[in-house]
Amino acid sequence: MAAIPLTHPDHGIRREGASSGAVFVLCSGRSGSTLLRFLLDAHPDLACPPETNVPALCGQLATVWSLIEGAPLSANRGDEPPEIPEAAVVGVRHTMDMMVGSYLQRRGKKRYCDKSLGTARYAELLTRVYPDAKFICLYRHPMDVIASGLEACPWGLSGYGFDAYIAGTPGNSVLAMARFWTDNVRAILRAEELFPDRCYRVRYEDMVSDPEAIAAGIFEFLGVPSAPGVSMRCFAPERERFGPADYKIWHTSRITEDSVGRGWSIPAGMMGQDMQGLVNELAGKLRYLPVDADWGTKEPPADLRLPPDALPDPQEAEPVVDGSTPCIGQGVELSTDGLRMGQVLTARLAKVDERFSRRWAVCADEPFSLIVLSAAKMGPTTRWRVNLAERTASAVNGDTDDTAWDVIGSVEAWADIVDGRLNFSVALRRCELRYLDTGQAPPAVHDTRIGMLADLLGLASW
Repeated sequence: MAAIPLTHPDHGIRREGASSGAVFVLCSGRSGSTLLRFLLDAHPDLACPPETNVPALCGQLATVWSLIEGAPLSANRGDEPPEIPEAAVVGVRHTMDMMVGSYLQRRGKKRYCDKSLGTARYAELLTRVYPDAKFICLYRHPMDVIASGLEACPWGLSGYGFDAYIAGTPGNSVLAMARFWTDNVRAILRAEELFPDRCYRVRYEDMVSDPEAIAAGIFEFLGVPSAPGVSMRCFAPERERFGPADYKIWHTSRITEDSVGRGWSIPAGMMGQDMQGLVNELAGKLRYLPVDADWGTKEPPADLRLPPDALPDPQEAEPVVDGSTPCIGQGVELSTDGLRMGQVLTARLAKVDERFSRRWAVCADEPFSLIVLSAAKMGPTTRWRVNLAERTASAVNGDTDDTAWDVIGSVEAWADIVDGRLNFSVALRRCELRYLDTGQAPPAVHDTRIGMLADLLGLASW
């Protein structure tokens, strides 16, 4: 679509075209924003390029233009001026229109969409530059954002807007990412409060579970025609594959829920009680499960979202066990995934001798549990209660309150350890296995318990 020449609005001519109906995604890094960009760009009328940082550019231009116009500047260098003259707003709009108009013409599209990180802080300015602008507010569960950030930056948090946060807490990546999430969510929620009629809320979990329905809702909000099948077309070759983006998107061909719930392995306690309280306050506003003391130590929840009008009480969720095999002598339905671990424990318990009992006398009398999470996402969980004194491993239903400690992990992690493909210590450090002390044992006892379990499983590295 050709850009229409712009004249100053003081001359009585109204600008149409590139500025009309601009759409901005308010999001943070690692929230699924690139996938949302692909969905928007797959609509015949919408063009959403890779991250342009147009909102930040608008803010910088407004500052420079205000300076030239003689308007007062902010006391903090880099912040937007307290008052932006109309001439500055017109100048910013003119600059943006020259770029956006040419881009829309080249793409053969009608409306411009922008997905840049940190856009929420410029929402007020954008409503002046683009008087009919609309915002899509994207959120994701805090623990999954933390997990995604750590996965994307295995050698240290950098990029995606993380740098300032890890600089403040260099020894605690979980706390740094929690601060990053809360700051971004508060900024986006503030935009919702200021401009409720302009904002449309989308949760990542909803988008990947039913992308067609979410896309349909977005398109209706934007006032564009429906586009059935957009969730399949969004990965077509014509999507622009350059510039900053989610590194995984380039090798993705369909939308799945595989990344939902990965934050279950993150040690939530590292964020501290104060930050955890703030995270839960914001999570509650977004209808997400809260992060409590049991996070990552039990079966993962079936859904990170709270049902409509539900109270944020994670204790109400109970694991579902199906596809099972009977456990002899216990009357417990046992998942097939967890059966092998019981067989391994039974075989190893038969080899426990006096040497083993003397070596681990400090904790050999404590019952403990090994918890095996199913290979199926949100699938059944198997809990093995081990009694060394009686040389038994029994499958039990639900939580037990008579064990001194537990170790929880996926069936894949347990299989890799038993088969020698994964080092036990590495699995614990990566949180592929989680150790849970159900009492108040001193740290030295924790190490002894883990050493005893390694010895029981026949692992030579302890």
